[in-house]
Amino acid sequence: MRLKLDTDEDEEISMGPLIDCVFLLLIFFLVATMLKKDDYDIDINPPISESAVKMPPRDDVLVIGIDNEGGFYWQGNATTLNQLHDRLRDVAASQPDRSIRLDVDQQTPFHRVVEVMNACQFRGLKDVGIRTYDKHYNSR
Repeated sequence: MRLKLDTDEDEEISMGPLIDCVFLLLIFFLVATMLKKDDYDIDINPPISESAVKMPPRDDVLVIGIDNEGGFYWQGNATTLNQLHDRLRDVAASQPDRSIRLDVDQQTPFHRVVEVMNACQFRGLKDVGIRTYDKHYNSR
């Protein structure tokens, strides 16, 4: 008995696994090259003020306090970051040249200071200063 082999059909390479590999590589490279906001590590230790004369805060300066746990204070009253953004927006609309002072504890994570400075810059408030934390003023 003789069998006839069908040699007319061309053999094909299956494209399914190749396409799967290409899509997996594409997903891998997309995930590997995702751009994220850069985190800046700034090793700064704010100095501790031991001056003999304690000056009371000026009334024309807005004081934003940040304690060692990262809590925010607006003129001595506890507030959240969202409320801080709202208040900065109102200040920028009414008094864009208003001076702002950040009272910062030495143990404060510096990224919290950068968040407030970025919020001020975003609102167009350019007169921002930093001073060491005043427990008496920020605990009211």
